Amino acid sequence: MYFETEAFIDEYVIDGENIGIFAGDDSHITYTPKNTDTSSAVSLPTDDITSVTFTRDTSLYRNNLLGWFFAIITVGLIFGIYMLSFAGRLTDPDVDLFTVFVSLLIIGGISTTYDYFNGEDYDIVVITIRTTEDESHVFTGRIKHTEFVEACGELIESDLETRNQNKKLKAKFRN
Repeated sequence: MYFETEAFIDEYVIDGENIGIFAGDDSHITYTPKNTDTSSAVSLPTDDITSVTFTRDTSLYRNNLLGWFFAIITVGLIFGIYMLSFAGRLTDPDVDLFTVFVSLLIIGGISTTYDYFNGEDYDIVVITIRTTEDESHVFTGRIKHTEFVEACGELIESDLETRNQNKKLKAKFRN
């Protein structure tokens, strides 16, 4: 077994600073953070590892419900500001600080709605490594990150006890 790839430690954060190099060979699995302020380096001897579990986190995947929520709120804000400031007064609208503030909220609502409907889906692989000292270490990466998925495949093919808890991940790891 040998791999080296980028991964997140503890949890996946979009554009987060908790990223580092996740590497492994037959004797150790290591994690070296790029920013030492966010976390410290981890080195786990493979003899001390009791299990490696793979799960899938889809909480950042296909957030259409949130997209519709922001779309409805934005339409409500547009209708409300129209009724308060512009209805019946198109030639002489009542534009005040409140109208400008709500207009900024509307722009933010449109942008957020667009991001939820057209933004990238973050389908995440979560690796949980347990040791003989009852410690738990969590490493995460995206399914679209080929090197990370290949590293997961290396872990599965190693002599370590691994458990894959998602059928879609099984198919991805075989490729």
